[in-house]
Amino acid sequence: MSVIRYDLNNCIGCRNCVTVCPMDVFRFDENEMKSVIAYPENCQSCGQCFMGCKGRSLEMSFYQASYALAAARAAVSDGATPAAVKEATLAQPAKSAEEAAASAESSGSSGWSGSK
Repeated sequence: MSVIRYDLNNCIGCRNCVTVCPMDVFRFDENEMKSVIAYPENCQSCGQCFMGCKGRSLEMSFYQASYALAAARAAVSDGATPAAVKEATLAQPAKSAEEAAASAESSGSSGWSGSK
């Protein structure tokens, strides 16, 4: 669930949603004198904005919206592109089964051995 705009025309500009939202989902547009759902991926579906909306312009959606990709993109600050990530991934040498086993043996018993 997440908050959605039922009808923007119903927004009376009271700023209750901006004030009560614990996750900073809303921004207030001073030019239009209406609230804006600026960061829907932050919504935790607490319903405080919905309950406090005097103009009844908000609604809680019962459909699960996935914003994980948008949040991951926002976290990337070095300008990585999909092509650069693919290139860096392909540039890594593939380990053979023997190399992986030798690496595990040389690291000692830091991994799980399966026995007590």
